[in-house]
Amino acid sequence: MHSLRIQLILQIFLPLTLLASLLVWVSFHTVENLVEHRLEKEIELVARAMRVPVQQALLDRDMDRIEESLDAVFDIGRVYGAYVYDASGRRVATAGEARPGWQEQAEAAEVVALGEELGRYAELAGEEVFSYFVPLTAPTGRIEGLLQVVRQESEIAQRLREIRDRGWWAFAAVMLLMFVVLLVGHRFAVVRHVDRLLDSMGRVESGEQAHRAQVSGPNELAALGRGLNRMLDAIQSMRDELDEKHHEHIRMTERLREQESLAALGRFSSGVAHELGAPLSVIDGDARRLLQRNGIDDDSRRRLERMRRQVLRTRQLIRQLMEFVRSDQRERSEVSISRLLQQVASSTSPQTEARGIKLDLIPVDDNLHASGFEVRLEHAVLNLVRNAIQAAETTVRVSAFSECDQVVIRIEDDGPGVPDEQHEHIFEPFHSSREDGQGTGLGLAIVRTVADEHGAEIRVSRSGKLGGGCFDLVLEHE
Repeated sequence: MHSLRIQLILQIFLPLTLLASLLVWVSFHTVENLVEHRLEKEIELVARAMRVPVQQALLDRDMDRIEESLDAVFDIGRVYGAYVYDASGRRVATAGEARPGWQEQAEAAEVVALGEELGRYAELAGEEVFSYFVPLTAPTGRIEGLLQVVRQESEIAQRLREIRDRGWWAFAAVMLLMFVVLLVGHRFAVVRHVDRLLDSMGRVESGEQAHRAQVSGPNELAALGRGLNRMLDAIQSMRDELDEKHHEHIRMTERLREQESLAALGRFSSGVAHELGAPLSVIDGDARRLLQRNGIDDDSRRRLERMRRQVLRTRQLIRQLMEFVRSDQRERSEVSISRLLQQVASSTSPQTEARGIKLDLIPVDDNLHASGFEVRLEHAVLNLVRNAIQAAETTVRVSAFSECDQVVIRIEDDGPGVPDEQHEHIFEPFHSSREDGQGTGLGLAIVRTVADEHGAEIRVSRSGKLGGGCFDLVLEHE
């Protein structure tokens, strides 16, 4: 594979050089013709300038004047020879080293016979020359002789060769300069931008995933840089999407494992409830009947009451287990948030009165509704309120409002709040922070299960207005 520089030389510079050479050759040929014509024209003008004095001297038969005129013209330096012939073609005067022989004199006689000016190439004394003939006439028009002015053809050829050589050397210098300009221009216009793109690719390959190429240079290379950046953005987007799918797969796997555990726990809870229901009822009934008897001492009464409390707690645990694994399979319905919160407030009033806690239920718009299973939502909110009552010192506040096409049910208390490190663990089954050991650890786990059933979100913070814990159950708006 050839480099771009070689391709430029072979496909652009070389064809241009060949085309330019052809044009230069045609130009040289044209110029040579023009120069050759000008050199011939010079001899013609010299011959015409000599005609008048030589013609007058010939008419006067003054040979000395003829010789002087020929010598004077010969001194110009561009003339190889000058000759005068009489009307019969016989040479009568000569200037120059070459002497016309009988053949040249015969030729002169033919030109005299023609009576016209004539220029042509011929051979004189073994030399190739260009001759221009001018008739010498009397006032009556009769031809009295002939003037021949000669210039060496080699001198004309030498002039043409000098022009040709200088032209080709100039052309070669220009082409060499163009070649250097091509290489330098290729370096600054292409190579440095390509090197920058290659450097960007190398940096990305070495691990700099956030690096992007600098978009600069000619439009084509800038477009290449933009294309590279778009490709890197697409790869990064795809990588992020794959990471997200991988995390989602992990979450789904964990969720499936939890669902399988819940299903097993549900089967276990159903069996436990069935097996323990009857014995607990018998124990509670016997304890109640013993308490009704007369003559029971105080210690026995305390023991029987403690037995009944433990039976009640066991029943509560079984009931919460059944709520935790329960799944409502009916169709969702429109749930009135106002009615739901009023039912929760009514159900928790005995607990608030027993603990001396104020339940502040903020009035809710009757038009605020959410889509879900009303019984399950009531269980979730009820557990949140009970959890807040247990943590509160004086006040629990319950409110609901619409936020970005969602319904937010907020439960706040003025207790110590939930530590940040516990936010993820409080929804785990059997996790309880109560120090009295009375908590089952299933209340918030039930809330999490109900939220998952509804595709809802639970937010935990310590930013409530009461300064304690703040739980938000975020549901889809009806």
